[in-house]
Amino acid sequence: MELIIDEEKFYQLIKKAVSEAMEENLIKLKLSMIPYVEDDEMNEIAEIFGDPEKYKDQQFVKLDL
Repeated sequence: MELIIDEEKFYQLIKKAVSEAMEENLIKLKLSMIPYVEDDEMNEIAEIFGDPEKYKDQQFVKLDL
């Protein structure tokens, strides 16, 4: 059985597969670079900045990881 595929379709297929693999690895890299926060540090942050409800009227920019 022989499979015949257009060169452009083949190129797009490979390009999409490589792009998806790179995106997946980039997400893993970004997540691995987020530093671990100890409970003490998290408590200190909460003391400094308070309850998230305090900032409900603020506008924030959501970053994609």
